[in-house]
Amino acid sequence: MKRLVYILMVVLCLAAVSAAGKKDGVVSRKDHEAAEQEFKHAQEMQKAGQLDDAVAAATRATLYEPSNVGYATFREILKQQVVNGFLDRGNTMAEAGDREGAAAQFKLGLAEDPHNSYLQQRLRDVIPPVKSEHDRTVELLASVDDINLTPQPGKRTLHLSGDTRSVYTQLGKIFGVTFQFDTNFTSRPAQFDIDNVDFFFATQLLGKMTKTFWSPLTEQDALVANDNQENRTAFERMSMRTYYVGGISSPADLNDIANILRTILDIRFVIVEPSKNVISVRAPREKVAIASSLLDSLLDVRPEIMLEVNEYEIDSDNLRQYGLSLPTSFNVFNIPSEIRRVLGGDAQAVIDQLNQTGTIDPSKISPSALSNLAGSPLLLPFLFFGKGLSLTGFNIPSIPAQLSQTKSFATNTERAQLRAMDGEAATFRVGSKFPVVSSNFNTVAFSARGSTSAGSVPQFTFVDLGLTLKVTPHYHSDGDVKLDFEMEIQGLGATSINSIPELTTRSFKGNITTMEGEPSVVMGLLTDTETKSTSGYPGIGQIPGLQALINTNNRERAHTEIIVVVTPRVVRKPFHDKGSSVFWNVN
Repeated sequence: MKRLVYILMVVLCLAAVSAAGKKDGVVSRKDHEAAEQEFKHAQEMQKAGQLDDAVAAATRATLYEPSNVGYATFREILKQQVVNGFLDRGNTMAEAGDREGAAAQFKLGLAEDPHNSYLQQRLRDVIPPVKSEHDRTVELLASVDDINLTPQPGKRTLHLSGDTRSVYTQLGKIFGVTFQFDTNFTSRPAQFDIDNVDFFFATQLLGKMTKTFWSPLTEQDALVANDNQENRTAFERMSMRTYYVGGISSPADLNDIANILRTILDIRFVIVEPSKNVISVRAPREKVAIASSLLDSLLDVRPEIMLEVNEYEIDSDNLRQYGLSLPTSFNVFNIPSEIRRVLGGDAQAVIDQLNQTGTIDPSKISPSALSNLAGSPLLLPFLFFGKGLSLTGFNIPSIPAQLSQTKSFATNTERAQLRAMDGEAATFRVGSKFPVVSSNFNTVAFSARGSTSAGSVPQFTFVDLGLTLKVTPHYHSDGDVKLDFEMEIQGLGATSINSIPELTTRSFKGNITTMEGEPSVVMGLLTDTETKSTSGYPGIGQIPGLQALINTNNRERAHTEIIVVVTPRVVRKPFHDKGSSVFWNVN
């Protein structure tokens, strides 16, 4: 009889412990064993290929022991395997050309996972939509069904006091939620007074005050625990998301995105599959939601800008030349000496005749002496002065006159178009490479016989001639476009030094901000050169009036105008306006 009483007491104690354990959030031994049995059954069904039965068994194991992260993760993996089966069969049918069969498989997959964006995309691939639309760069592939707490709606004014456990209990009664507490929960005195707040804001503020957090168990029940990493891992509900990232050109870009998720959001479970452009994330659902918005904003299609660059150049030149080109040098010679040089011994008779009569009789000059007159100043017009042996002559060259005017007018238009992505530099070059001698290498060689030979090898440097344009556009959300602009026009000048031609350069470097489609003048150059020169005799040539007549006068005026106009046009805009909303925030 005593033995029966003892057994009955033990059974009652175990029942009381089990009830207390459930109340405090601790799984009973019976539920734990049932969960293990269902988990093993799910593994057996998975090996047998019966994925639907395996999902059902894993779900029952999760219900028996909600705090076991492994059961929940295994259930989600099984769900993904079911969906992947439909996806693989659909892809196979699509490759074989059976679009209807592939569409049916994708629809079955969507029936299991309606939020699977990749299945939706594959369905659109085999059955294109009637109206085209922008494809989202980041697409959601799978999601875990979360339990959402549903408190009574509305805002309340709260004046609660007691310890932490009591404040949570009072708050739960006001909003129709039952709070359970972890066995290691630490309760502290608390006073909570706040006006006009809803349930979620109130619990968020209370959690920061008391260093606690809560996790939903059902739609009306939640578990409260101390806020530490161990409890977060054990009780916080985890969500799994798989993102298909389009527009990635290299695996390094995919790894950079994964590092952003690990660093900024402190998500530890991030798996990258470069071959499929897929990133899988497992984290609390709040962080997963933030990661979705963050990736959506980071991987949004970058805008592209078409830049029209026009250079307008006008050149005009006016040259006037007028006046007399008076000689500035004369050939002075002694006439008797020149006659002796030409005639030799027969010159005295001719000189005497010249002194007496002032003329020369050509008949007295022998024909053989005429050949010596070649190049003699006596054949040219000349004036003379003096007499006798000092008779001196000087040649008078011809006096040309100039009266001319030359006008020229030239226009030049250069137009370049280049398309660039937002934030990336685009470079446009047109022209040629011109060799310029930079140095000479001289060599001296000696032969076996002692003779020498010298040589010279020039060293060239190639200079880019023509137009070089480098632009980095930045698209703003308000429609403005900022341009980091570099332009250089290089050509050959008219002069050279030591056989090295002069290089002319026109360059501009800066940044401007303009509206889309608005022409903007980024550079202008106005050159007006006037050159005046006069050549003539000093003194008399400087007298006004005579200067224009007896001098050689040049008047030249050169006028050059250059304007560079840039017009940006956005040819592809992002899917949404980055400046119109806030994607996510972290409190």
